[in-house]
Amino acid sequence: MNADAKLSQSDMEALQSRKQAIAARWYDAIAPAIAELNAGEVKSQLTEWTSQAILFLSTDSLERGVARAIGEGLARDISAQPLVLGKTQEALAHQITSQLPADQALALLPRLIGLLTEIAVGFAEEQSKHVKTMRRKFLSTTSHDMRSPLNAIIGFSRIMAKGVDGPVTDLQTQDLGTIHDSGRALLKMIDDVFNIDKIKADSVELDLKAFILADVINSAIEAVRPLIDENDNFLEARHGELPGQIRSDPAKIKQILVNLLSRAATTTKQGTVTLNVSYSVGSGTDWLRFQISDTGLGMTPAQIERFAAAGSPETLQYDDITLMVSQRLCQLLGGEITVESETNKGSTFTFRLPIRPTGR
Repeated sequence: MNADAKLSQSDMEALQSRKQAIAARWYDAIAPAIAELNAGEVKSQLTEWTSQAILFLSTDSLERGVARAIGEGLARDISAQPLVLGKTQEALAHQITSQLPADQALALLPRLIGLLTEIAVGFAEEQSKHVKTMRRKFLSTTSHDMRSPLNAIIGFSRIMAKGVDGPVTDLQTQDLGTIHDSGRALLKMIDDVFNIDKIKADSVELDLKAFILADVINSAIEAVRPLIDENDNFLEARHGELPGQIRSDPAKIKQILVNLLSRAATTTKQGTVTLNVSYSVGSGTDWLRFQISDTGLGMTPAQIERFAAAGSPETLQYDDITLMVSQRLCQLLGGEITVESETNKGSTFTFRLPIRPTGR
């Protein structure tokens, strides 16, 4: 019998008769890897998966989708821990080939390798889904738990500074202003950190819909107006003829604009921040071009280099995180951000986005 030969009918019957024993030994290999198991339910699942595996081994072509479903079921219904997969593959290989003559084991080996490979692929895909789901839940819960007390600190410090709860001295007003500003800065930092974590976890989803571009631009400008005024800057917004409604993700576009305008506003004092928006019609794709310029501190060569390497978040410093979030969001929308900057002379960030005007 050569390695490519089918298993004989008697070999298959022998494997089927050992199905319960194979499933039981499979269970014994998995059980030590996880803390709690419903033994009856898991053994029933393993018996069913063993039946499917044995059926695949007797066929000329492996049904990859069904084989991967075994791995997906193992990760979803029993445990998504990598140790379980390792134990499972070792156990399954041993269970199926044990007590078979050498020539029969040799005939089984190619199909067994294919089966275990597809099970591993299915397990890994389901494990990845599990990790992303758990990470998304963690980010959502933790973000909410951290924002709530911070918003209270920011809100009450503002109320107290206005004298709503009674008169305050000039020194107390100054201290409350520091508390308020520090709370806002910490809230912004939390937003940036969680945004970068969501991006790294590939859990950022686009919400594509029709909207009026001018409304998004005006909303972004109003969001950064306090920062502009705080540093005695002048904001100039210019644009030519823009399309009415377009289809994209308005929240992501606004976030990019707010991030870049906020950076320009905080690095510039008694200067000018300029927003230029233009629109061009291409042969197959229309493009929006946003350019945010300032007359502020500019960027050092090291900062520009880190921004260019935004694909490696571990190399970034906190000041770079907002830029990286903006770059990744822009890339998700099909565009990219570029920067020209000179220390103490200002910076110009430019990003282009493909759009689809509605009604065309």
